[in-house]
Amino acid sequence: MKKVLLLLVVMVALTVVATLTAEKASALSLVNASASATTSRPSPSSPLSGAYAAGVSTVTVVNNSSTFLASDSAVFMRHGTQEYVTVATTSANKLSVFFTDNTTAAHNATGILAVPISAMHTVVFTTQTAIPIGGQIVIAYPAAVASDTVQASPSATTWMFNGLANANIKQKFSQGAATCGANWVLSGVTNGTGVQTPTATCTVAGATIPAGTTVWVWLGCSASAATTCTTQVPQIINPTHNPSTARGTADVKNIALTTLSSSGGTILDQATLKMGTIESVFVVAHVDPTFTFIIDGVPASTDMDSSGTFCGTAYADSVITNSSFPSTPTEVNLGVINAAANYYAAQKMTITSNTAAGYAITATSSGFLINPATGIYIPNAQGNVLGNDDPAPAALPASPGSGAYGINSCDSNSRVNTTIWGQATPNFANPSPSYYYTLVNYSGSLETNGDILYVVYGARAATNTPPGDYWQIISYTASVTF
Repeated sequence: MKKVLLLLVVMVALTVVATLTAEKASALSLVNASASATTSRPSPSSPLSGAYAAGVSTVTVVNNSSTFLASDSAVFMRHGTQEYVTVATTSANKLSVFFTDNTTAAHNATGILAVPISAMHTVVFTTQTAIPIGGQIVIAYPAAVASDTVQASPSATTWMFNGLANANIKQKFSQGAATCGANWVLSGVTNGTGVQTPTATCTVAGATIPAGTTVWVWLGCSASAATTCTTQVPQIINPTHNPSTARGTADVKNIALTTLSSSGGTILDQATLKMGTIESVFVVAHVDPTFTFIIDGVPASTDMDSSGTFCGTAYADSVITNSSFPSTPTEVNLGVINAAANYYAAQKMTITSNTAAGYAITATSSGFLINPATGIYIPNAQGNVLGNDDPAPAALPASPGSGAYGINSCDSNSRVNTTIWGQATPNFANPSPSYYYTLVNYSGSLETNGDILYVVYGARAATNTPPGDYWQIISYTASVTF
């Protein structure tokens, strides 16, 4: 009889346990839950290494793994005057930050240089349990720290909402007619109150959100269509880089996602979302300066005016190169010259470079155009050389006289100074071994295929110039400004 009673008691106890278990609610995990941001770059934020007076263009920051990049809009903030500056570059160790302009205010040693990197966040999940009218969707970010008292300043532990308005949070439900009532409610985002947990809460209104509903939430979005934010308002500020996390390793933090039966009610579904920031990748490439200088010959009987093809439409129509001898890159033959006319030859010069600072071409020579056997020479068109570019080039004689020789510089791209070298009436000059003449000195970008100019050689014998061969060696030097 005692054994029967004991068995009955055990059976009753098991029934009670089974009944209690069946009535207990268990929260399910949200399906395919994820969180992402439009940019994963951490917000650089580092204390200054010391005090700085106004008018400086560079500061040194404390090494806390913050990385400032060129063109960053940085701000001096906390414990000093707030001032915005644009980063020009940083030192190799990333501790010296250079600005495009000088600062206008002094900044003390307790100040911070920061670049708030803002983003739009997207949260996506699928419900397993229906959310009734009055139920809630709660997105809770990691807790801030006591020093996070400025919403516009990056935090070391969480994402700062930075004045995010509930009107800039949009949502989309894959089914049903539910809404988020009077928009989202934000909490934990008040300046100056120390430790807070930034949270966004949707209270379901209008209809139940059925189980199996995919939900899209955009934090920092003023307009959406279908499953996409069409107008981003990226306001949420990314955390700073954690110094204990190596560069190149994501700084991952947890975001709690929960659905509730009501405000403060039973948890229906939940998930822990993972989202991280990671340092930007530096991509570096170097382009060497390029420079070419080429001298080419000019065909015989070339009209150096030639409707702008060579030296421009205003260049003297009478300048036509020797009809018997084309020039080559290394030889110019003026042919037989006399006192009755001026004789011409020319060479083409092409200069290319990928710099935009310009170039110069100068010429020196072995001296006069001379007959070595007799020592007799044809005088320089500009007279005896007194110094670099001195005296100024002069026109060849228009009638028989003492004779003259020199070179002229011309082009059709307005690189040559026509005040010096002339155009309708070209001017000539013969340099010397010790002094040069500047053919062109140009500051600016070159044509895509290079700049082209011409050197025109002009000579006229005097009425009493003895017969013989007259020659000269002339050298050209081109230099590009890098």
